[in-house]
Parts: sequence; C-alpha cells; structure tokens
Amino acid sequence: MAKITLERVKGLRDRERHRYREERPRSLELFGRAKRSLAGGVPMSWMRIWPGGFPVFLKKAKGSRVWDVDGHEYVDLCLGDTGALCGHGNPHVAEAVCRQAREGGLTTLLPTEDALWVGEELTRRFGLPRWQILMTASDANRMALKIAREFTGKRITLAFNGCYHGTVDETLCVEIMGHLIPIPGMMGPLITDPSTTTRLIEFNDVDALEKALAPGDVACVITEPVLTNVGIIHPEPGFHEALRELARKHGALLLIDETHSMCAGPRGVTGEMGLEPDLFTVGKFIAGGYPAAALGLSEEIGGWLEERRPWHNFYGFGGTLSGNPTAIAAMRAALEHVLTEENFDRMKELGRRMEEGLAKLIEVYELDWYVSRIGCRVEFRFLPHPPKNGSEALFTEVPYNAVDVVSEGLTGPLDELIHLYCANRGVLLTPVHEMALVGPDTTAEDVDHYLGVIRELLTELTG
Repeated sequence: MAKITLERVKGLRDRERHRYREERPRSLELFGRAKRSLAGGVPMSWMRIWPGGFPVFLKKAKGSRVWDVDGHEYVDLCLGDTGALCGHGNPHVAEAVCRQAREGGLTTLLPTEDALWVGEELTRRFGLPRWQILMTASDANRMALKIAREFTGKRITLAFNGCYHGTVDETLCVEIMGHLIPIPGMMGPLITDPSTTTRLIEFNDVDALEKALAPGDVACVITEPVLTNVGIIHPEPGFHEALRELARKHGALLLIDETHSMCAGPRGVTGEMGLEPDLFTVGKFIAGGYPAAALGLSEEIGGWLEERRPWHNFYGFGGTLSGNPTAIAAMRAALEHVLTEENFDRMKELGRRMEEGLAKLIEVYELDWYVSRIGCRVEFRFLPHPPKNGSEALFTEVPYNAVDVVSEGLTGPLDELIHLYCANRGVLLTPVHEMALVGPDTTAEDVDHYLGVIRELLTELTG
C-alpha cells in the first residue's frame, strides 16, 4: 500500500489553496460583497461547501462545461449534484420552458395536455399507474410518508442507516452503537424524538429487516434501491426480493426513492431490476434541472387518494407551484429527448471508462481505495473494499497510519486537496465526496482529462 502522509497532504493542500485564491480574484471580490446581504455569502447554504474558502461565481454554463467570472473553463462533473444531469442549457428543455413562459404562462393552477403525456410516460418507465408532480424530491418523500401513515393507520417509518432522502425529518437520523440520534450537525432539534417516528436498520440485512417489521407497526419502508450518500452501496442478490415480500407480509408500504440512482438508466434501478414499489419518488434532473419531482402511486393508493376532498390544507404537502405547467413542459422535454436509451447507453459507457481508469490508477499506485459506479455516476472512497451497509461505510477504520489524512474536519484534508487540485486544473467534482457524473454532453476527452488530473495528483502524493 502506498504511503500517503498527512504532512504531504497538508502541504499540497495549502499550495493548491493559494493557487485557487490567486487565480480567482473576481470570485473572491464578489464573495466578499455577497456576505453583506446573503447569509454566508451565498443564496443557499450548500454553496458554502465548495473547498478553497469561497465558491467560484458562475458566468455561464453550456452542456458539460461551466465558466466562472474570472474566465476559467471547467469540465463539470458535478452537474449540480445530479440536478443538471441532462446538461446545462439543453436546447429541448430550454425551448420547452421558454415556449411555456411565452404562450401559456409560468404557473396557472390548471393542468395541460403535457401532463397527460408525462403521466403516461412515467407509468411506462416505472410501472406505477398514478402520479403527482411536486417541486422537489423532499416534497415528494414527505407527501409519500404522510400518505403511508394515513393509508395504513400506522406511525413508524423504517429506513436504512446512511440513507439519503432529502430534508425529511424521519430520515435525518443515524444509528451509532445502538442509539438513534439526529444526524450530527443537523439544524434542529427535530420536531419529535426520532425514536418515536423512525426505526433504522442496516442495508442488505434481511434478518434485521424481518425483525424490524415483525411488530406490525411500520407504515412505510423507505429506501434508495442503491445507497448513494455514503458511497455507492449496491444491494446484495435477493435483498430487494426479500424487502418486497417482507413489507407485504407485515402490512407496510414500500417506497423507493430514485432521486440519486436514476443515473442507472432511463428507467432507473426500479425499471432495470423490475422492482414493485407501492410508492415511488424521483426528482433533481427529472425536468432537466427545472425544479420538479414526481410521486408514483399504486392503483389502490391512487384510488384512495382520489376519494379524499381535494383541499391542500388537509393534505399538508406540496405548494401552489407544484405541478405547474412549466415544470411539466420541462419534464416532458427531458423524458422525451434527453433521458433516453440512446443517451444513457453512451453516458454509461463513458462512466465505465471512468470507473476502469480510476480502478487502474488505484492499482498502479497501490492504494487501499475502491471505486464504484451506478450507470453514469462514478466515485471512489478511501476504503479498501466496498461496504455492504451504512455502518461499514461510515465507521470502518481507514487503512492509514495517519488517520487524520482522511478524517480531520468535515471531509478531511485529502478530500479537500482532491477537489482543489481538480478545480485548479479545470475539473469540478461534487462537493464533499469524490462523485463524478457523466452527462449527455460529456466526452471521452473530458473523462481522460479528469483521469489525467487524478494521475498527476497521485504522482505528487506518493512520489
């Protein structure tokens, strides 16, 4: 195993921090000005996560490229943390949004014919017969859990340790040494004690799943088909079949959230594996980056929902802009022209090229890291083997004598170094983790450039 010392990591990080700051004077100036009126100097707090002390300020974006106000061009492998997976300024999506704005208004509280096409297409892809359109996947998940509690008459949500389902209180917790607590650092406290609303178990643990469902008090099991926020953790053979069978056996609804994992292909993991959820959510890039999400419902649940009086205060979810015709138009354009078999075939092939290239680098430089992929989403982590559940991903001891190399601070100096090194050489990765996305406009040259930058960094780190 190659020896990567904390001293070398911090030395390179400090050098790259200096370069980042010196080469972006305009972004630095705008950030200083923004702090006078915007909390943290940004319009949304996540934008503070970028390494280097300040984010680059965007000038323009097109396809797989972004340009900052200092004139730097980047290969964008972040793509809005999946929100822009269709690419920036996709002409089909842009024209659909502009046409709706010009001819039909941005929002009217009225349905359009495009909504019929979208509903029918979502059913074709994912199998569920009834749909609702919201603004975000968090909205869709909150709505789904409310539906599940009322439909079943039960209270408990069963989730998996290390899962990610947006800003949903029931899943903003983690189990550590047998104790269920809110995620450290989360703004709170939660409205209720998580132990009264949530039961957490480990992904891929069928025995724990049956034990958790056995009391018969679970309204809904919520899961990603592949865990994504603690590294890519694939389901073991038979896990989803057991999940479906046990949920039915114990009277719980099954909710599958494909917001991160639909990068597997045009029908997501759900379509590829033939999964049969009772409830289904997807968001982020489903409308080409325009704010929208979809909630799928089984025939029984959809019929039950239709019998309720259609008054929003009774439901307690969504908002006036949910299902607006502009979001619907953007969703149709994305599904019809961008999130297609042809595009995904090419994107997945480039994702495979990236995965194989990173795996080769890990081998050549004798690193105890692993690389994993879902379709066109690729990431590597500082662990010797892919974990099988959230606890292994979060709490496995890293294989370094100097543990601080990866664990100091929020994400660690090595993580910060990788992001800074890439940014200074024209590549943007998703903040916090080493996740890279291949979009419809990404090229083989873009992938090879990224691999070349990582090779250059590893040479410096291990030389």
